[in-house]
Amino acid sequence: MLSAIVLYEENAALDGEPVERMVRSLGSLVRASIDGLLRDVLVAGPARAGLDVVADHAGCGLVEASGEAQWLRAAIEAAREPHVLLLRAGFAPQQGFVEEAGDLLQSGAERAAILRAAPDRFLERLFPRVAPLAGLIAPRERCLRTPAADVSGLAQALAPVSTMRACARRVA
Repeated sequence: MLSAIVLYEENAALDGEPVERMVRSLGSLVRASIDGLLRDVLVAGPARAGLDVVADHAGCGLVEASGEAQWLRAAIEAAREPHVLLLRAGFAPQQGFVEEAGDLLQSGAERAAILRAAPDRFLERLFPRVAPLAGLIAPRERCLRTPAADVSGLAQALAPVSTMRACARRVA
């Protein structure tokens, strides 16, 4: 099982308000929760961004801090499972994600795997590895031992062995 952490992100490249993107990303995790892949879900972001209302309505845990590095670290510390799914707000895992993530966890490997955004641009279709990072599945303890300012930095520092075949679509 995984602990999912949906990370607040103010990104001008994505449409919609940051809290709206957060809500849409949370909604995409319902199937993973029903299928037993997720044990708990946390919302992480800045204080006074309205995340307390989102977390309360969604039945999620809430982690607030002053900077992205602090809320990322605090959310990983608060996760209950030995593996975490870090998902950037504004992305939703596509079909096949639940099965692939389940296989990754059952393999027992202590490795990390990247979840890329579904290719939008021509170059991304030709070279899927240049698509933006949408999320990361990694062992919780490795994440705690690796200092990082954001999820992209954490992904680089962990040097994931694999990229998931499933992608994440933009939901905002």
